[in-house]
Amino acid sequence: MGIIRMSKEEVKGYGKVLNEKTVGDNVKNAEYAIRGLIVQKADELSARMKKGEKLPFKKLLYCNIGNPLSLGQPTFTFDRQVLACALNPELLKSPSVPEDAKARAKKYIESVEYPHALGAYTSSPGLPIVRESIKKYIEERDGFPCDVNNLFLLNGASDGVTTIFNVLFSGPKDAVMIPIPQYPLYSALISLLNGQAVPYYLDESKGWGLDMADVAAQYKKGIDSGLNIKAIVVINPGNPTGQVMSQKDIEELVKFSYEKRMVICADEVYQKNIYCEKPFVSFKKVINVLGAPYNTIELVSFHSTSKGLLGECGLRGGYMELVNFDPYAQGQILKLRTITLCPNSVGQLTAEVMVNPPKEGVNSKEVVELHKKEVESIFGGLKKRSKLLTEKLNGIKGVTCCELEGAMYAFPRIHLTASAVKAAQDKKMAPDLMFCVEALENTGIVLVPGSGFKQKEGTYHFRITNLIYQTEEFEEALTSFAGFVKKYFEKYPQYQLFNGLTSFTSIFELSLIHI
Repeated sequence: MGIIRMSKEEVKGYGKVLNEKTVGDNVKNAEYAIRGLIVQKADELSARMKKGEKLPFKKLLYCNIGNPLSLGQPTFTFDRQVLACALNPELLKSPSVPEDAKARAKKYIESVEYPHALGAYTSSPGLPIVRESIKKYIEERDGFPCDVNNLFLLNGASDGVTTIFNVLFSGPKDAVMIPIPQYPLYSALISLLNGQAVPYYLDESKGWGLDMADVAAQYKKGIDSGLNIKAIVVINPGNPTGQVMSQKDIEELVKFSYEKRMVICADEVYQKNIYCEKPFVSFKKVINVLGAPYNTIELVSFHSTSKGLLGECGLRGGYMELVNFDPYAQGQILKLRTITLCPNSVGQLTAEVMVNPPKEGVNSKEVVELHKKEVESIFGGLKKRSKLLTEKLNGIKGVTCCELEGAMYAFPRIHLTASAVKAAQDKKMAPDLMFCVEALENTGIVLVPGSGFKQKEGTYHFRITNLIYQTEEFEEALTSFAGFVKKYFEKYPQYQLFNGLTSFTSIFELSLIHI
């Protein structure tokens, strides 16, 4: 067969197979604000700074994403020693590595067939030695049994959410209830799978608490519109809202979900990030405490090595536990997991050290004390900065912020004036997106606009992390941000006209803040 030769005109007209017209609509409709326009602009500013250009700030602070190690948080010594020895058995001979770390690594190595087999494919649900440790962790946490066969190791919690959503959605009328504000992963996946999202709104006036009346109303609205609502997503502690659910709220949601026959998808990746007096209570524990018939509800819960105190985002570890799933459905989930072969082995081992840290009576005094010191330093810093963040934000005129009870973020409201809203609309931008863009350009602080998480119409927010490890640097950044907000309201004053009318609502709101 001869070579097909094309003229320049034919080549020019040929075009690419994948282009703006041919890329799937589901992909085009999926959005992930956390790595969206703001981050792109931040990268552009970073490139300009590297070329020597002077900007109004000395460095960029990426407060847009829960990525602790990128913001200066240290790793746990024991965890990294164990991982290093497991991946390089030659280190087992090193006198500089504690015997406790060597012993843990040896257990991993001995659990596979050959010394270097930890780099091989594992079983699709994950290494048995890791799943056994997770089973024990869950049982100690909740006080109820855990079946190791219901545990699936993951490349981060989002990997598990993707698997479950693929099983949930089978037609364009299938729907999942998601909290608003929400973590953008959920709405993006629903778009990709051609499903429907049914929002339920958290109550900002009650510290982003659960509003069961709204949950019921939104459910009815979805059903009345012909949707088949199969599941409800719950994020506890909240992302981006930072609230911790009470056991009473969890019980009410469980009862409602049971009544309406919805699978509960419990995103519990921040279960170790609690800064208030309320304890973390898992959905697994609550359904068992409630007993029959609620202990028969279908529940999937997710945990991750990316959050908590480890912050090992790039190692991509995590797990999900399935509870009360039909054997056929669970078999289909296993089938999906086999298609991707297995989660990465380093992430699996990281999940093991997460749920099985050094303990008194098991490990040496030196290892236990060092680990305890590192926990106190990391957790203490997170807790201190969560309080600092709430106080500083509430000290800025035009900004209000609920208490940051848990997780890694605050989700303050910015009470934008009508002139600021109008200016954004003229630029064809969401008002809080324009605010975040100007904040970035003037302070170097990378935020995520509330519109990326969805929010009640007519309100504007942004998400900011409490992860800047150097507290003094964080405090300086917040002071700089306060100065920017003051100038922003001077630039877009409340007395300017919006569609021919003065924004009395904005004037009233701003006059009440900090009286």
